Amino acid sequence: MGDRLLLYLRLIRLDKPIGSLLLLWPTLCALWFASDGTPAVSMIVIFTVGTVLMRSAGCAINDFADRDFDRYVA
Repeated sequence: MGDRLLLYLRLIRLDKPIGSLLLLWPTLCALWFASDGTPAVSMIVIFTVGTVLMRSAGCAINDFADRDFDRYVA
């Protein structure tokens, strides 16, 4: 069970958080601007979780779409 979970975590790139952080910082900056500097904690949590989930979904969909192409890449 643990090995399978690790494979899923690698599939959605949770072992490489830089992509999520690159999406998260502009999202949180926009949230701060939109709320005049005082966003609700619930909004911060919702946007943070949403950013990580969308990046993870994008990675999984990209791997699925490129599954036949990736074997030819050196």
